Amino acid sequence: MSIPNTLQALGAIFVVRILSVFLVQTYYVPDEYWQSLEVAHKQVFGYGVLTWEWQKGIRSYLYPSIFAALYAVLKFTGLDSPEAVVLLPRLLQAAISGIADYSFYKWTGGRKWALFLILIPSFWFYASGRTLLQTMETCLVVIALSMYPFKDGKRGYYEKENNKWVWLACISTFLRPTSAPIWLVLAIYNIATTNQGKLRLLLATYIPIGLTVFVALVALDSYFYGRLIITPWEFFKFNVLYDVASFYGTHPWYWYLTSGMPAVLTFNTIPVAYAVYVVLRRPWENKTCLVLLTAAALHIFLHSFIQHKEFRFVLPLLPIFMYITQHVIVPWSRKASRLKLYVLAGLIVVGNVMPMYYFGTIHQSGTLQVMPVLREAVGNNNRSSILFMMPCHSTPLYSHLHINVTTRYLNCDPPRVPGESYESETFYNNPERWWKTEYAQKQTPNLVVLFDVLYGRVENLLKGYKLIHELPHSMRPKDEVGGKVLVFEKKTAQPKQTDEAI
Repeated sequence: MSIPNTLQALGAIFVVRILSVFLVQTYYVPDEYWQSLEVAHKQVFGYGVLTWEWQKGIRSYLYPSIFAALYAVLKFTGLDSPEAVVLLPRLLQAAISGIADYSFYKWTGGRKWALFLILIPSFWFYASGRTLLQTMETCLVVIALSMYPFKDGKRGYYEKENNKWVWLACISTFLRPTSAPIWLVLAIYNIATTNQGKLRLLLATYIPIGLTVFVALVALDSYFYGRLIITPWEFFKFNVLYDVASFYGTHPWYWYLTSGMPAVLTFNTIPVAYAVYVVLRRPWENKTCLVLLTAAALHIFLHSFIQHKEFRFVLPLLPIFMYITQHVIVPWSRKASRLKLYVLAGLIVVGNVMPMYYFGTIHQSGTLQVMPVLREAVGNNNRSSILFMMPCHSTPLYSHLHINVTTRYLNCDPPRVPGESYESETFYNNPERWWKTEYAQKQTPNLVVLFDVLYGRVENLLKGYKLIHELPHSMRPKDEVGGKVLVFEKKTAQPKQTDEAI
């Protein structure tokens, strides 16, 4: 790759990634905040909330600590304005995603089609600037794959092997044990094709690196938790053995094939399907792609046995499928007419820009846009209190308020006994009874946030409040999640006026 091409690629990558931070202004899932930023905010600023996952010890402190370091710099320099606290973590994650994109570009040998295919997917544009653990996991996967010795071609066996990928694979697996299937396939292939000796690879590379990462991260987590803890084991125990994750929803075994991957790939599903067909038709001509396809297949296969499924759980497979796609498209593009190239590129752009715009600017925007509204409503009155009368974790919290104010949200921790009622369920069964119990012996909140679908059921409770903001949230309201977010403020008592003596 020439220096001009490298600089152009870097420029394009970082322009797109920085743009994603400013253009994507919607809420995706609670973990984007509650499993990263909220934890970091509590570490540095001393106030915040830790969810049940942190009480049970199923999350590693490594990822939140990245943002905690950033927050610490802001705090030390006195630059911790609410705007900086909200924006800079996203910019940091976008920069890391940009490094991953450049690694992907280098991995493919600097192909323009590869750059195009890694920058255009709408789901990656949507997620690359979000402080989600799966976003970091995807970055680690891509950077590690760019270093992996695939042994493609006859000369591949004699090339010097770069074992740096093992470090990233171990860190990725420690952070997200669910990425293990990818690295299991690649480790087996690496051992089978290595030119440094199989036993030597195991004893001099895999075991020392694995133990170093394990000991270092166990020490980090044990320090923050205040007790000896192995978070990957706790994660596996609660989410797989105890199947606690099913409390948050279940899907059939085939969901990733029929819904999960098509949603993550969007329009790219069509070229990906064609590329997979080509690889399977001529497997020995596409060894690297076959190995990657095997890793992706095992990842989907094993995840299909876990009842709780989400789109983001297969996000690390997106760059793998993009690599396979560019590997097939590039040879075809050399023979295709210019018209065919423009048509294909145009279809891919249009097929990705539409969901990019809708999910990035419209769908689920209200619960994010409400945070600066609340910040302004609270002002300098730290005695204010806010009640989020909506499904639990529907909004960020202190990481976006950055004010040490009393907040109350509906709890939805998994019940200790199957079938046991939890607070959010109790509230929606009878909001009025919950309100009377909650505020029987304390003052009602100054601010109340709720979805419009709930208002008819709590109108009597809010007679002493006035509507101060109404924010659009979703064009597809469902269940307790409405189309608008409403903000009510408690009415202040007006002093009685007395007639002046004449």
